[in-house]
Amino acid sequence: METNPETAANSFLQKQTRYKKYNEERKAKAVLFNTNQSNLLLKVIPFLLHSNYPDLPGFIDDADCPYGIHLFNPTAEFSHELFRRYFPNSTAMRTDRPSPFTNKPCIHSLKTIGSIGTIAQSTISDCDYWVSMYKKELGEKGRQLLQAKCRAIEEWTLKRGAEVHFFLMDIDQTRENNFESETDEESAGSAIKLLLKDELFRTHILVAGKMLLWWLIPPGLTEGEYRNFVQNIVLRNQLRANNFIDLGYLSDIPKAEIFGACLWQMNKALDSPFKSVIKLAYLELLLHVDTTTLPLFSDRVKCMVTYPEKLPAAEQGVMNLAEIDPYLLLARDIIAFYTQEKAAYKRASLIRECLFLKAFEGFDSKKYNKFGQTDPRKTTMDIMQNWHLLPEKFSHFLQFRDWKYKELITFGAEVHAYLIETYKRLRGIFKSFSNDTGLTITERDISVLGRKLFTFYEQKEDKIDYIRSVSRDLMAQHHITIHITKYEGVFHYYAFQGQHDHQTVKNNMDSVIKREDNLVRLIVWLLINGILAAKTQLHLTKNFLPIDLVDIQKLTELLLKTFPLIHFSHISPANLLKRETVLRALAIVNFDKTPVKGAKTLKSTMITENSYGEYFIQEYTTAIQLKNAMRNLLTQHYVSRWNNNLEIFIPPQDEQSYIKALIEG
Repeated sequence: METNPETAANSFLQKQTRYKKYNEERKAKAVLFNTNQSNLLLKVIPFLLHSNYPDLPGFIDDADCPYGIHLFNPTAEFSHELFRRYFPNSTAMRTDRPSPFTNKPCIHSLKTIGSIGTIAQSTISDCDYWVSMYKKELGEKGRQLLQAKCRAIEEWTLKRGAEVHFFLMDIDQTRENNFESETDEESAGSAIKLLLKDELFRTHILVAGKMLLWWLIPPGLTEGEYRNFVQNIVLRNQLRANNFIDLGYLSDIPKAEIFGACLWQMNKALDSPFKSVIKLAYLELLLHVDTTTLPLFSDRVKCMVTYPEKLPAAEQGVMNLAEIDPYLLLARDIIAFYTQEKAAYKRASLIRECLFLKAFEGFDSKKYNKFGQTDPRKTTMDIMQNWHLLPEKFSHFLQFRDWKYKELITFGAEVHAYLIETYKRLRGIFKSFSNDTGLTITERDISVLGRKLFTFYEQKEDKIDYIRSVSRDLMAQHHITIHITKYEGVFHYYAFQGQHDHQTVKNNMDSVIKREDNLVRLIVWLLINGILAAKTQLHLTKNFLPIDLVDIQKLTELLLKTFPLIHFSHISPANLLKRETVLRALAIVNFDKTPVKGAKTLKSTMITENSYGEYFIQEYTTAIQLKNAMRNLLTQHYVSRWNNNLEIFIPPQDEQSYIKALIEG
C-alpha cells in the first residue's frame, strides 16, 4: 500500500484511467458486434432507468417510485439523435414540460454481467444487469416500485428483439456475499455465491453510475487487510468515496461451494450447453488445486487491467487493454489444463469446439457481406487463431446451421456425455473432502436443481423424452417433410430434414429425423424438442390417407400455441418444490379421420405438460376413456376448457359435429 497520500492518489488516478479505457474497449466490442443492440443495451436502457415520464417505457405512475442513476448525465450519454430515433413521439425532452429526471437518484451502479462485449456474445445472447442499490434507502414499497419499472423496461426491450433481465442487488448484502435477493428465482443463489461474485468482477461492463472500488484494491489481500486498506484510503482522502461502490472483496473461493456450482452449471446446460461446458471445465480446473480454497480468475483480469505490475515479469506488457477478453483468457487456461494429460486431450478439443460455437452462435453469415461492414466473425477467428483456440475442423463448425440432423445429435450426445462425466468426476473429487468443509448450497437449492436434472434426463412411462441436443433453441429446422408408408398392414410415419417429394425421400434416408407408428406422437416429439418451430415449413409426400397437409399445419399451430418451448432456467423453483401437477393439456380426437358413427371406437390422444417441465402423451380408443381422462384432469388438476387450460382439436371431417357431441355428451 502506498504510504505517501499524494503518490497514492496519483496511482489510483492512473488505475482509474486504465480501467475506464478497458471498460470503453469492452463497450466498443459490443458496438462492433451489433450497433443497434449495443445502443439499446448501453445507452437506451440507462436513459430509461434514469427517467420516469408518462410517454416513455418503464413509466410508473406513482410519486414514490424511485429512479435515476448516480453520476449519469443523460444529455451527454444519450444524444438527441438517439432519443428521436427510439422515441419520436415523446415530449420528455421538451423544455416546456416537467423534467423526466430526478434530483435523488437511487441506482448507484448499473452493470452487465456475462458475455456482452466478449467473444462469447451472440445475437441470441440475453443481457443480465446488476442494479446496485440500497434497500435501506428505498424501503420495501420503493423496491417493489423500482422492480415494477425494471419489468416494464424488460417487456419493452423484448418487443424490440432484446431479452434483458434486471437483478436488484442490495449493496450491503452483496458486500457480505448474501445473494438471497432477486437472483434466487432463476439462479438458486446459495449454489454459486462467491463464484457469482467472481463472475461479476471479471466479466462486468460498467454501463452507468459508480465504478467498483474492487478495481483499485490490490489482489492477494485477506478479508481483514482489505477492510483496513479501504478504511485508510477513505480516511486519507486518496479518492472520492462517493464516486465508487464497495461490493466487498474476494480473497478466495472455498472448495465447498463447487458442488453447488456443478449442479447449477448442469442445469444451465439444459438450455445453453456450450457455455456450461466451458464453466464446468473451469470448475474442474479449480478443484485440482491442492489447497482447500481456490485462486480467483477475477484477480487475473484485475491484474491485467489495473495492477499490471503484479503480473509475472514474462506477462507484463504482453497484452494491451483492447485484447483483454475474460472468456478467451478463461478458455486459454482451461485448454492448457486439459492438454497437460493425454487422457484429457479430447476434452480440450471439445472445449475449443464449444467455445467456437458459442462465439458464432446466432451469427448471420450473410449479414456482413454488403455495404463494406466489418465482419466480426473474421475478427473473432483471427483472435482465436492467435491464441491457439480454433478447433481443428473449424470450417465444418462454421457451417453448423447447415449440419444434418444426425450430425447435430451426434455432437449433442458428445456434449452431454462430457457434462455428465465431468459432473461425476467433480462429485467424486468433492466427496474426498466434503466431510471437512461442509456444503454451502442449501437443501432447498439441491432439491430445485436436482429436480430439473431429473426432468430432463429421467425416463418415465408415457413421457416424451428430451433429446440431448447441442441447444434446443438451435435445433429448429427450416423445412420438415412428413412421409407416410405402409408395411405389412402397419403405417409408419417419418420426419425428414429438408423438403422432399415421394421419390426423393428414398434417396435421402440419411435425412431421417425420426420414425414413429403414430403421426401425432411424431409431431409432438418434434415440437417438444424444438425441432419443429413456428418458422418451420412443413411438407407432406403423396399418400393414400385422408390426412392432408392442412390438418398437420393446423395441429402444429395449436400445439405451438398451447405448449411454448420450455426453458429450464425459467421453471419456477416454487413449482419444483411442490408435488407435480398438470398445467395444461391438449386432446386430439380422431386425427386419422376413421369413420366413427355408430362405432364403439374413437381414437384420441391426450398431451399434458406438468409443473416440472415434463410432457406426457396417452392414447385412448373409446370416447368413454377420453371423457374419464378429461374428468380426472378437472378434478385433480383444475384443467378444463372452462379454465382455459384444455384444448380439444378435431380435424375437419364429415363426422366432426357427431364426434364433438359424443365427447361433450
